Amino acid sequence: MLRLFFLCCGLLLAFPQSAASASLTRDRLNDARPLTEAEMGELLFGLLQGRPGVSQLRIEAGDVVYFAAGHNIRMGLEPLSRQFNALPDAAQRQVAYDKLTKTVAQAVAGTGAPKTEAEVARFQRALLPVLKNKAYVEQFAAMARKRGAPDAKLLYLPLAGDIIVTPVLDLAKISRFLTVGEGGAYGMSDRDIFKAALDNLKRRVDKLQIYDFGEVRALGFAQTDYNASLLLLPNPWENVPDLPRSVALTMPARDVLAFADADDPQAVSALRRISRAPDNGFPVSRLVFRMTQRGLEIMP
Repeated sequence: MLRLFFLCCGLLLAFPQSAASASLTRDRLNDARPLTEAEMGELLFGLLQGRPGVSQLRIEAGDVVYFAAGHNIRMGLEPLSRQFNALPDAAQRQVAYDKLTKTVAQAVAGTGAPKTEAEVARFQRALLPVLKNKAYVEQFAAMARKRGAPDAKLLYLPLAGDIIVTPVLDLAKISRFLTVGEGGAYGMSDRDIFKAALDNLKRRVDKLQIYDFGEVRALGFAQTDYNASLLLLPNPWENVPDLPRSVALTMPARDVLAFADADDPQAVSALRRISRAPDNGFPVSRLVFRMTQRGLEIMP
């Protein structure tokens, strides 16, 4: 069951317990007395009862729940009433009610508010391509099911072996991965998402750094969390001095892109040791690969 979280007064709604009828109207918001959860439930029922496209309207475990646009939608009473009660006067409560009415209408229609140019630009600038282990595909699906979104699918492409490429929204305080089709709200196809993410990576890599550990070297740049993503650049090796004729590489974690001479057994052994290094919760692959004209190939 997909849980849609409604944004009202800039805060997300959660879900408590109440019972409701549809007798209350918005005039109640002009009263300075705090709204109870039961009264908020009545207001929500007033918005939803009889609306085309809405069915199965009910109170369930403290949630106002209804079916619309192919999904069960849940709305919370305690946090929502708390947000309304925090507003300083009746005028602002009425404005908040208008916003809530608009949000409900959009949910019932299966649409969302159009994104502003600033929101689209912010979304596009924050995209980056990340390498992850393909096990994350099912982990992501399991987390989505736990959140009540069983149809959510991670947006990703296979790269080689057990490695996938997935776009991340890299914001100042949080990073999160995207679902298939999520870019549609910003006028972007899945293909556009990947292209923008790679373009952003190219812009962020202003200086490629090479670390020398004897038999093994590593590539990096200023944003070390995404060192492994350097592999996605058109030619990250062009400025590497003394590049071996045959390159072996490993990416045990998102911040590691280590490489060595694939024809040197000692160097490959050292690379295999690095492949078993701690991933700090961000695993990519324990495999060692060889670069070929056909792409990456697993080294046995």
